[in-house]
Parts: sequence; C-alpha cells; structure tokens
Amino acid sequence: MVDYETVMSTAEQKCIQGGIRFTKRRKQVLSVLIEADVALSAYEIAERCNAGSDSNMPAMSVYRILDLLQDQNLIHRLEIANKYVSCSHMTCSHEHDQSQFLICGGCRHVEEIYLSPDAVDALQTAASSAGFSAISPQLEIKGWCAECHQSKE
Repeated sequence: MVDYETVMSTAEQKCIQGGIRFTKRRKQVLSVLIEADVALSAYEIAERCNAGSDSNMPAMSVYRILDLLQDQNLIHRLEIANKYVSCSHMTCSHEHDQSQFLICGGCRHVEEIYLSPDAVDALQTAASSAGFSAISPQLEIKGWCAECHQSKE
C-alpha cells in the first residue's frame, strides 16, 4: 500500500508535468477521493470539502476540478453511477489506459482491476460483431464484495 504523502506528491508532479498548478482546492478534492472507500458524486465531494471549512466550495467548482483531475489520469469517472474514484494506479510509472471497475452494490466499495489487452480486445470484438461500436473500453461490473456477499448468506 502506497502512503498518502507519496500519492499526493505523485499527483502534484503529474499536474506540474501537465502544465497545471496543483492548487489547494484541487488537492482538497483529490484528498477527499483518496480517503473515501467508495465512489462519490460531485455533490458528496463538495459536502466533504465544505465540512468544517470556513470557505464554501460550490459543486460547479468541484465539477471543473474533477474534469481537470480526470484529464491528468488521477481520478476516474464511473459512468454507471456518475460518481468518481481516485486512480489506484496513479503512482505507477506506466500508463493505465483501460481501467476496469468492480462496484459493490452493498457497501459501494470500488475496486480497480486490470484486464489484459487480449481480454479487452475480445470484448471489443464481441461488441463489434453485435454491430456495436464501443467508445470507451472502461468496464464497470456491479456485484457484491466478499464481505457483503458473506453477510447476505
């Protein structure tokens, strides 16, 4: 497990390399996502940022920050839920351009996993043979984590 300081330092370096300042508010939004064990909406992020703070961060500012962080590959947007998670691979030295996610329907925990390029190609080939043109290789699977699955039995 990579420590928080290393993750934030890596995020700052990626922003600098992308020609973007890593402002206090950007750090705050990313920090909220790193510390959350679940995917969060922009409004949930704004609430957490504003809790115990004298300054108010509007949801529209959070949306702009989320777009910027996503462009820097520091976070991911889960299309199925319209929520956001921090990238679990942001400290890796190689690119992760095909993120796959397991989303628990019970506790809402999100696990980012890796599928081989062959598996992604097979999915895209199957979609193509069905006459479907995929615009994103991101795969989101909703199910039950081990803990929630066990508590259901």
